[in-house]
Amino acid sequence: MENDTSRALQMFLTMDRMRRAWSEVIPCAGVSKSQFATLMVILYGGRPPHGAGLLSASLPPPEESAGVSLSEVAAVMGQTVPALSQRVSRMEALGYVERLPHPTDRRAALLRVTLAGRQLLEQARRNITCRMEKILAGMGEQSMDELLALLERLADLMEQSNAGDPAREGDSVC
Repeated sequence: MENDTSRALQMFLTMDRMRRAWSEVIPCAGVSKSQFATLMVILYGGRPPHGAGLLSASLPPPEESAGVSLSEVAAVMGQTVPALSQRVSRMEALGYVERLPHPTDRRAALLRVTLAGRQLLEQARRNITCRMEKILAGMGEQSMDELLALLERLADLMEQSNAGDPAREGDSVC
């Protein structure tokens, strides 16, 4: 039992170190990680960018993006529409996102990444890729493959555990 407790605490503390280190990583000047992620979801038509085949070497062509609704983006990102709306409005003011009329709902709009937004995404992807490749090179290819597989599994388990977590209600988890 003690070993399980110490492993659980070690995991918690290590993840906190990762969070602090990750907070210092920015995709590029002019875009935060949350803006980068939002632009990616909009660019990929409301699909999470980490899905199969979506992190290819180049961005999809502009003609493939017909636009995506704010509520679709919010659902994919696990955020509320009002919180996401503020971020999108800021990115729209910066010229990275445009709102298009919805083809069937006059009250709604579709979001699409502008040319300036695409250029920013290209630069941010290059920066993140270069920085992370330098950091991860010290791990070795086999260790990286194992780490990525384990992190994917851990993320799945954490997402499953977070659904209906009684600790959110103030109750004891265990």
